[in-house]
Amino acid sequence: MRDLRRNLAAALALCSGVAMADDIEGRIDALDAGQQSFMVQGIRFQATESTDFDGGLRNFDDLRTGQTVEVDFKFTDGRHVATEVELED
Repeated sequence: MRDLRRNLAAALALCSGVAMADDIEGRIDALDAGQQSFMVQGIRFQATESTDFDGGLRNFDDLRTGQTVEVDFKFTDGRHVATEVELED
């Protein structure tokens, strides 16, 4: 029941345009240096000047296709904005 309530709350927040924060872990499938974006599990994440890079990563230029990362993000204005990207072992 708790999962149902959580999923319902998430759906309502998305419909209302409220920013949501979450995280995901996976391999980087694609990079777009020009747009400062990358894909993990089929989701395109936008890096910004506020994105924090950890676990040996200093900035967007340290990202490589195939790396396993944990991405903390917020979903706002129809975009997944990376707030933190951490390299996983």
